Amino acid sequence: MSPLLHDAYQKSVKLSYSRIYKNNSVVDIELAGFKIIGTLLDLLTEAVMNPEKKYSQLLINRISDQYDVSASSTYGKIQAVIDYISGMTDVYAVDLYRKINGNKLPAV
Repeated sequence: MSPLLHDAYQKSVKLSYSRIYKNNSVVDIELAGFKIIGTLLDLLTEAVMNPEKKYSQLLINRISDQYDVSASSTYGKIQAVIDYISGMTDVYAVDLYRKINGNKLPAV
């Protein structure tokens, strides 16, 4: 790559980081994503590890039958949770997070 192209590329990278990736709205979405994914991982992992609890049963019922959350090994249970979460769309993950946290209740 020519020095001129290399310099132009480096400048565009620096500009994109400063004006796009560090923009408050982008950072806010990223922060929310960490919270949502972390919460879903924590709650669903806890549920499959302690399925005898009533709250765990409610959470497990949200998980499609295609995921073997009752696997015989800890690895299998956690893998099922990870597979379930990794298959979620952003919109579905946000919706489930809101419902679990009581921020979005069905009409009564």
